[in-house]
Amino acid sequence: MGNKKVLVITNSVYQLFTAVHMKRALLKSCDVDLIVTDVTPQLKETIPRLVETGLFTRVIFGEVQALNRKFAAVKEEELSEGFRNRDRLLRWVLNEKPAEYEEIYFANFDPFLRILASLYYDSPCECIWYEDGFSSYVIDYLREDRALINRHPEGIKIREKVKSVLLYEPRLAMRGDCLPNLALPKVRREDKELKNLLNHIFAYEPLENRGDFADFIFLEQSFRAEGLKTNDMELMEECRKVVDSGRFIVKPHPRNPENLPFLLGLTRRYPSSVPWELFLMNEEVENKAVITVCSNAALAGRLIFGMDMDTVMLYRLFRGKVLWKEDGILKRYLEKFHRQFAGEKYYVPQTVYELRSTLRYLMGQKL
Repeated sequence: MGNKKVLVITNSVYQLFTAVHMKRALLKSCDVDLIVTDVTPQLKETIPRLVETGLFTRVIFGEVQALNRKFAAVKEEELSEGFRNRDRLLRWVLNEKPAEYEEIYFANFDPFLRILASLYYDSPCECIWYEDGFSSYVIDYLREDRALINRHPEGIKIREKVKSVLLYEPRLAMRGDCLPNLALPKVRREDKELKNLLNHIFAYEPLENRGDFADFIFLEQSFRAEGLKTNDMELMEECRKVVDSGRFIVKPHPRNPENLPFLLGLTRRYPSSVPWELFLMNEEVENKAVITVCSNAALAGRLIFGMDMDTVMLYRLFRGKVLWKEDGILKRYLEKFHRQFAGEKYYVPQTVYELRSTLRYLMGQKL
C-alpha cells in the first residue's frame, strides 16, 4: 500500500510558511501536492525554489483570484453553473490536474476551494482546515447568513467533509461552530533544517546583511484591501512622532494595493517581503518592538514559537471595523489572548497619552 496522498492549498505567505511546517511535522510520510495561488501574487516567485527542495510531490500554480472575485458576488444560478462546469473551470485556473486525495488541507473557504472540493464529495477524502491567523479563531465561515454560497446545495456540502481545524493555540478558538480544534505543533526556532528550508523558499536575506532595520516595527493590516475606512494611518503617524525616524519602520501588508505609509513619508521602504514569522525565526528580536492595531502576526511570536517580545497593540485606540460581521468576537478574542496568553512585554494602551508613554519607555529600554 502506498503513502497517503494529500493536497495542501496556500493563498498567502503565512499559509505557505505553515504548509512547509506541516509537511515536516505532520505529513512527513505522505505524498503531498501543493497548490500555490495568485491570491498573493508574489507567491508565484517561490515555485521554482519549492520544486528544488523536493519537499512536495508536485507544486501546482493556481490563477484563482479572478474566479474567487467572480463567484463571490454572483446569483444562485450563476453559482450553480460554476459547479456544473467545475472540470472546465479547474482546467482553466490550474496548470496541472489534481489527483485523487485522501486529505485536503486548506485555510480559506473561498469559491475556488468549494469548487475544487466538490470533486471529492462522493469520495472518502477528508478536508482539514488549518490556521490562517485570527480569522480561523473567530469566524464561522459556513454560517448560512454569511454568504450565498453557504445556502447553495453544492457550496455547503463541504460542511460534511471538514472534520477538524488545526490551530497553533486551540484554546483561543471562539468561532461557535461544532468543529473540533486540534493543536498544530509549535515551530521550534532552533530547528535549523526547517529554517534553512524556509530561507531558501522565500529567498531570505539575514538581517546582518542589510544593516538598515529598525527597533520599532509597525505591522500594517489589509484594511484598504478590504475596503474598510479606519484611523490606522493616524495611529501610525502618532507612533512615528514619538519614535525617532531611524528607529521606526512599517511592514506593509502584501494585499494592500500600494505602500501608503511609504508614500505618506511615515517610513522608509521595508526591505523584505518574506513572512514575519521567518524574520522571528532568523533574527535576535529581544531588542525589537512590534506595533500594530491587531495583526495576528504580532501574536505569532507567542502563538507559534512561545516567545515573549515587546508588543504594542492599538486596537483600543482604533476607529473602524477590522471584520465586517465578527468584529465583536474578534475583540473578545484579543481580550482573551491578553488575559490568558500574553507575556510580560505585551502592552494595550487605552489612550493616546498612554501610547506615547509606552513608546518612550520602550525607547529608553532599547538604547
